Amino acid sequence: MGDWGFLSTLLDKVQSHSTVIGKIWMSVLFLFRIMVLGAGAESVWGDEQSGFLCNTQQPGCENVCYDWTFPISHIRFWVLQIIFVSTPTLVYLGHAMHVIHKENKMREQLASPGGTRLLKVPKYTDEKGKVKIKGNLLGSYLTQLVFKIIIEGAFILGQYYLYGFVMVPMFPCSKKPCPFTVECYMSRPTEKTIFIIFMLVVACVSLVLNFIEMFYLLCTRVRCGSRRRTHKVTSPENPASLLGPRWPTTEDSLKQNKLNMEMESSHSVGGSLDGAKDEKRLLSDEGVFSTDLQIKATNGNSEYQSETMGEWGFLSSLLDKVQSHSSVIGKVWLSVLFIFRIMILGAGADKVWGDEQSNMICNTKQPGCKNVCYDHAFPISHIRFWVLQIIFVSTPTLIYLGHVMHVIHKENKLREYMQKHSGSTVVKSPKYSDDKGHIQIKGNLLGTYMTSIFFRILLEIAFIVGQYYLYGFIMEPLVVCSRVPCPFTVECYMSRPTEKTIFILFMLVVSCISLFLNVVEIFYLLCSRSSRRKSKTVPASAIAIYPRLNGDSQMKNEKLSLHDASHSTA
Repeated sequence: MGDWGFLSTLLDKVQSHSTVIGKIWMSVLFLFRIMVLGAGAESVWGDEQSGFLCNTQQPGCENVCYDWTFPISHIRFWVLQIIFVSTPTLVYLGHAMHVIHKENKMREQLASPGGTRLLKVPKYTDEKGKVKIKGNLLGSYLTQLVFKIIIEGAFILGQYYLYGFVMVPMFPCSKKPCPFTVECYMSRPTEKTIFIIFMLVVACVSLVLNFIEMFYLLCTRVRCGSRRRTHKVTSPENPASLLGPRWPTTEDSLKQNKLNMEMESSHSVGGSLDGAKDEKRLLSDEGVFSTDLQIKATNGNSEYQSETMGEWGFLSSLLDKVQSHSSVIGKVWLSVLFIFRIMILGAGADKVWGDEQSNMICNTKQPGCKNVCYDHAFPISHIRFWVLQIIFVSTPTLIYLGHVMHVIHKENKLREYMQKHSGSTVVKSPKYSDDKGHIQIKGNLLGTYMTSIFFRILLEIAFIVGQYYLYGFIMEPLVVCSRVPCPFTVECYMSRPTEKTIFILFMLVVSCISLFLNVVEIFYLLCSRSSRRKSKTVPASAIAIYPRLNGDSQMKNEKLSLHDASHSTA
């Protein structure tokens, strides 16, 4: 698919300057569009014109009919769609970077001698470089959302008018220089239809996310505006008054003292250098999801990537972040996923299959017969089936990771608020994470974690059952076919059936191990939770039981005590 590393690093920088819904849109773009396009869809199409066969030997007829049927390939169409849909986001990133650079310079001027006389102060960013989406930045963000919606809708309509949403196996063509109305047969029409519908669904999900994000931002702005207006209502309790001089508060004095100390220690030169260092660090390190593995995958390994299963770096970097927020069994499951599924799929199984349709040989020369028989025997290739299996099984874990990141971000804000208002009484305190970002899996996080495991179990079972009904678990060397346009019941022979059977059984065993680990983990979490509940309850032997005395028994006891006292005095 080429090198997506540069676009990935740029879009990754937008993560820290987006809303929660914008971050979900980024994950959908990376995982379900760029990665599926490079790891699965590209190998389905390949050189699709060479697999386009017409029932004529007229030179140039196949070329003309293919060009008339597909003015642009689906793969190249989707590549342009991703690039054009990402462009408004990159324009917004340029605006955000300009604002950060401008306000960093403003901080340098404030730190310099005489800088306190400036009327402007940083409005959109704080000292850590975090951006607040408001004012002009909010307008820029909403504008890029509008353009993304328009471009996404235009590409969906364009795909419908160019090809439709189903790949037809046979195309009649009567263009010159064809001598008559010929019949042209596509390769893998069912498998291509699966990916066409998949990419259509992802485009619609992206469109819906853009709409939701726009309404979310508008509702947030209206709510904030109404709050500001309520504070300015003129009433007997809040009378209108002229603007008077603003006297400095204690917080302003502390800030000014801090600036003066920085000026004395830096001597007017270190401030600018420190600001440049901060800006450089900000441009290189910001973003929620790191791209270390993407950079490693794109430096010096492009030849290896083109031969293997495409770019798995983004999914690997995301799943690697789940390691520190999982149980012990969850970490074992992730290791099995990395080593025995992704690596084996990219390093071994992909080369075994290769272009399997061109290696299938049938005992007929009828044009289109081999295409139809292969599509009937393999509606989707094993390789693409396993690619989709890995992506779908990993999706619940990524949703749990999003919940974890949201909780960490929320509790970090709570810690900042507690540090600023140390004297006031704060009702809430961080519950799930510590200062280093370590997570305790309990409460709502435990519910999300167990839900992700439950959905992983369902998806794993669904893919195992689906593989059984699609192909079985053994690659048959002979495929018998009697479909049109085959003139008779033909016999088609597969290449490397024994080697493919070995990999099919290997991937089946790994899927069963993954399923077993998920079941063990969910029972482990349930047992751990029940044991914690038992440890919190106080045992009955530790409770002192006192006899309950009613009025009569209490009077009798008092009489007996008085009687004993009188006998003792006598």
